[in-house]
Amino acid sequence: MQKIKAKIHLGNIRRNAEKFSALTKKRLCAVVKANAYGHGAEEVASALHGVADCFAVAILEEGIALRAVCGESILVFTPPIDEEESYALAVNGLTASVGDLWTAKLLFRTCEKYRLPLKVHLKINTGMNRYGMNVSELGKVCKFLFENPFITVEGIYSHLYACDVETSRKQRGMFVQAIAVCKRYYPKVLCHLSATYGSLLGEKFSFDMTRVGIGLYGYLPSGAEALGERLHLEKGMTVYAPIVASRKYSFGGMGYGTPTALQKPTRISINRYGYADGFLRQANNGTLHAEENVNTLCMDVCLKDNGKRRGAWTAVMTDADEVARQTGTISYEVLCAATRRAEFVYDND
Repeated sequence: MQKIKAKIHLGNIRRNAEKFSALTKKRLCAVVKANAYGHGAEEVASALHGVADCFAVAILEEGIALRAVCGESILVFTPPIDEEESYALAVNGLTASVGDLWTAKLLFRTCEKYRLPLKVHLKINTGMNRYGMNVSELGKVCKFLFENPFITVEGIYSHLYACDVETSRKQRGMFVQAIAVCKRYYPKVLCHLSATYGSLLGEKFSFDMTRVGIGLYGYLPSGAEALGERLHLEKGMTVYAPIVASRKYSFGGMGYGTPTALQKPTRISINRYGYADGFLRQANNGTLHAEENVNTLCMDVCLKDNGKRRGAWTAVMTDADEVARQTGTISYEVLCAATRRAEFVYDND
């Protein structure tokens, strides 16, 4: 097979989840959006059975796919925009996000029309300004949903937008105000504010549950490294590529254009990965041994100045943080891209 291989270390991911559970001593929502940050959502969810209390995804389609293998609650972050999406949320037993009165009314109309029950979590805007209602609108939404029989308000949540303690404290203060409003109607509502960064800030930020995403896969948000060092997280992915040809350099260019790494490469190995496989096109692209790249990546191959044999497999990426550092991005983007065209190989130990 000529696809690159992404070896997914499920045992590492499970141990990372256990570390966060032990740290916060609260319920754990495992975030498996974007195909579990490139690691395979269905397989990761199965590996976390018994460790994660529930799961979260970004979009409806991800939730439906995960429901096929997962019996736990699945929270969908993106709110529905029409009746079709609202119906799909309810009929698949997913948990919807409600970020304003418009969404609350849409969900109620749909559930009343089809006589379907639906669980929802209320999304509060505490400063990210992505989804979510301001605290001033929350009372109206709670009152509307409280008087309607088909929808159960199960949770209330928000999201920290910066790895900064002072900013996070201000957000927490607004979230506490929102909880007070919500609990007038729903005294037992499940409250959650923190993702990976917030989970490291201590008990006051954990509330009833934390939503851990990037931390499950062995990485921390930029700015949280010192706080998370004690967890000793384990990387969830290693990417390998095959060498599909080996030849002497004779004349002309190297791939597209002239060599950039060396003036006169001696022996060229043709590695079967390129920018279509999710790696940056530039020669210095953060992959392992990128110093051997003799030019920018082609769409499907990388040419290296070395004498490695045809048929050998070499590690391309072991640390997404290092790739991100060299290419000016973040580990999240690297991980999501690196398995774009990969064959997944799962390792449970």
